[in-house]
Amino acid sequence: MALKLALISLQEDSDRAPPLGLVYLATYLDKKLGGIDTKMFDANFDKDIPKEVSRFKPDMIGISAMTVLYSKAVECAAKLKKLGVPIFIGGVHISTLPGSLNKVFDIGIIGEGEETLKELVELVLKNKFSCKNLKKVKGIEFYYKNKLIRTQDRPPIRNLDDIPIPNLDYADKRYFLPRENLSAGKMCIFGIMITSRGCLYRCVFCSTSRFWKTIRFNSADYVAKNVKYQIERYGVNHVDVLDDLFTVSKDRLRELIKAFKKEGILGKVSFSCQPRANLIDEEMCRLMKALNVKSVNFGFESGSERILNILKNGTVTTEMNKRAIILCKKFGFKVYGSLIFGSPGETIEDMKETLNFMDWCKEHKADYIWTFVATPFPATIWWDDALKRGKVSNHMDWDKLSHHAIEDAMLTDVDKDDFKEIFKISREKSRGFKYGLIFSFVKEHPLFSVSLLFKNPVFYAEKFIIKVFKH
Repeated sequence: MALKLALISLQEDSDRAPPLGLVYLATYLDKKLGGIDTKMFDANFDKDIPKEVSRFKPDMIGISAMTVLYSKAVECAAKLKKLGVPIFIGGVHISTLPGSLNKVFDIGIIGEGEETLKELVELVLKNKFSCKNLKKVKGIEFYYKNKLIRTQDRPPIRNLDDIPIPNLDYADKRYFLPRENLSAGKMCIFGIMITSRGCLYRCVFCSTSRFWKTIRFNSADYVAKNVKYQIERYGVNHVDVLDDLFTVSKDRLRELIKAFKKEGILGKVSFSCQPRANLIDEEMCRLMKALNVKSVNFGFESGSERILNILKNGTVTTEMNKRAIILCKKFGFKVYGSLIFGSPGETIEDMKETLNFMDWCKEHKADYIWTFVATPFPATIWWDDALKRGKVSNHMDWDKLSHHAIEDAMLTDVDKDDFKEIFKISREKSRGFKYGLIFSFVKEHPLFSVSLLFKNPVFYAEKFIIKVFKH
């Protein structure tokens, strides 16, 4: 009888993509071991996950969680503990803050999980799930006799092409229902893709480079085959690229264009991606256009030159951000971006400069700019700062670490009431962008907009109007 593995995603947001990290794990196990009955449980669709998992009667349970969801992961694992099977936790949080492992979990998987999970499954299959054998598995931590034991770090998989193309059949099929695409002005079936792991940069608020250790890329041929698979299997016609740095070089984009032509898929799908402002020039834009990129999402971070220099270690300037917007709009891309308020050392005057930058973005036709509260996540410089302030610890209320936690802004040095007031203004400006985005969409695609409204008036009223006021 096949081993039954339950994989749990606790991320709740119907607009987000399938839990791709878990899909990678399930696919890897299937290709390397076979005979594993893996089932995904997704908070977007499964409203009582502990109940559903219990019905499945798994032999192993895995949960993936970011920091803000770690409390929910602990709560979920506690409810499943009665099943008496090994429960492991993986993902960004436990990988960047191993010392926070809750005893409700049998194993914490630190870092890249594919090979580590395979070895753990093999131990269960062989009935050798013991402390002695666990100590031989790289990249994990566990409690033994009330002591936290951490094994040797597991080196990253060198060649990403050795990892099978993720089988999205493991994800809920409702992710592949048609939905509106504001960038393309039509209904699309959205695909999802990661073509690299890691980032070359070391922004003070981001743990990506610490989590992945190094940066690695899938080959262009692998990427093209992945896209072709999603087109043929799910009817995908738009792909969200989740790479932290998709446009790392012009040579890579040229290779991708060549590989897409080879597979006969160039132009059959459109893309959204996250470029970096300091790398954008006319030739980069032409290459993105040739690849059929429709929208770009920048982390602009701040309108204050002083603060931006700190946040991005001097690699980006406000003028680079402005130039990127102008160039991307010139080439017809939808331009989205985010800004951070409440960074350590940031003054009210710095924040006003960011508000002015938002006005500049509006004048120069950026499509949507939204704002976040500076939040200290583990394995970042901001986390170290928050530790010194006594704001965070290995065992804290993780729900407080939210980009939207205005009341719990941990890093700002200005008066809390003044901060809340200026952040409120930023959100009002952001809503202005949202209204503009909707109006522009309706103006460009009037018949399509009317058809959407008639199909489901309550849904679209909630999606495009009520949500604007909520945020």
